[in-house]
Amino acid sequence: MLKRFEVEARENARGFEWLTWSSAHIGHRLTGSPQGVRAEEVADSLLRLCGTPRLSYHPFAATAWSRGSVMLRLSDGEGTEHLAAVALAQTPDSAAVEGELLDLGNGLAEQFTRLQERVAGRVVLMNIGLVDAPEGTGNLHRSEKAALAIRHGAIGIVFVNNVEGGVLLTGTASIDGAPIPVPAACIASEDGLRIRERLRSGAPLRMALRMTNRTGSVQARNVVAEVPGTDLAHEMVLVGGHLDSWDLATGATDNGLGAFSIVDMARAVVASGHRPRRTLRFVLFMGEEQGLLGSEAMVSDLRSTGELARVRCMINLDMTGDPFGFGVVGPAGWATTVDSMMRPIQAVDTAFRGTLREGAWLHSDHQPFLLAGVPVINPLCDLGGHVYGCYHSSCDDVHLVDPMDMVNNVRFVGMLLLQLADAPTLPRAFTEQELGARLRREGLEEKLRMAGLWRGPGPPSPPGRGRRGKVRPCRCRSGSACR
Repeated sequence: MLKRFEVEARENARGFEWLTWSSAHIGHRLTGSPQGVRAEEVADSLLRLCGTPRLSYHPFAATAWSRGSVMLRLSDGEGTEHLAAVALAQTPDSAAVEGELLDLGNGLAEQFTRLQERVAGRVVLMNIGLVDAPEGTGNLHRSEKAALAIRHGAIGIVFVNNVEGGVLLTGTASIDGAPIPVPAACIASEDGLRIRERLRSGAPLRMALRMTNRTGSVQARNVVAEVPGTDLAHEMVLVGGHLDSWDLATGATDNGLGAFSIVDMARAVVASGHRPRRTLRFVLFMGEEQGLLGSEAMVSDLRSTGELARVRCMINLDMTGDPFGFGVVGPAGWATTVDSMMRPIQAVDTAFRGTLREGAWLHSDHQPFLLAGVPVINPLCDLGGHVYGCYHSSCDDVHLVDPMDMVNNVRFVGMLLLQLADAPTLPRAFTEQELGARLRREGLEEKLRMAGLWRGPGPPSPPGRGRRGKVRPCRCRSGSACR
């Protein structure tokens, strides 16, 4: 069964071809935009072309953000300088602020604690990644840094990208999906270095930040394909990844790489002729970049219909390519199960290392499933600094994608998927108590409380909608742009 699928996935691969066409003919895939709608339609058409037995749209309504104009001006009392910048998402539709610039370094909690009396009324400067941090220091997502700045009274936020070459980065600045009350923008690494040199020399710098954006209601659709199961059809294994992208480029790596791998995986399953015991659901989520909107809508609907209990596990492909193993977050038995299923993959291809990691993480479409108690799995990978440096930026285009990364995505994830579908039994889901303990042990309680998502022991979180951007185990390393 695995060999037949693997040969189909390797010899008749189409994912890179489809991604290349999408990059040339659709462009970006921002949720709610005409390009986003066309991406939904194209994905549906490709899945029909693949002969997938069951196809549907899962529509949802959302409040989406799109950029307008941004102006960033630095002054020292004697002259002014305009800086290249991009606005972050969920920033105000209209904002104009000016204030003294305060450097908060990496923007971690300890920096805010040390300088808290100086933050109020100022524009703060913070790194996206970690710079000159002690080994083992944990980073925060940009939305968490923005939340700390707002809590301490900052009137504006300027993030410094950590990638050389004048690269500007976008992404959400909201921890819960709601518009934030202050403007936030990103500047290039080189400009950040120059500004900090001037601050260290004692120059009193002021920053003016103006922007216009658009926030409004949109209709979007997750694209869903199913291969029905046989004797265990009432159980489901779900593999998903987001189809939407930011608008600065074509989003080829984030996340065309994962999305079109999923489409090709569905094709290879159907073409192999295998009939899985459990139902396979392939989902291309929209709205991930602007708030995990599509995945949250799907989990909410699955919960309301009682179908959530059918989902035995969720595999998330978000900027994954050429996996060397899998990360697993589940109660007892899940790590052992996935570990045992990697051995048959290694028997097919000895280049697959079969690395297993356990560790809960947030900020991608697996998050709503995990917080509902569903075990989650993610491919482990390292796409290289040239890819991660273009994350959320104007250089995220198809020239970054290695076609074999997509082929191996389909091969290795698909072989795991089929084994999960055909296993006699699978371990159970999290109980709420187990999940709370696990998230606390992984150090995620405070992050979830900041977003109003904590449901474990202790005082309840303040209300929140739970949207943040993403973090990926395959790319996290000290000082990188991945949080």
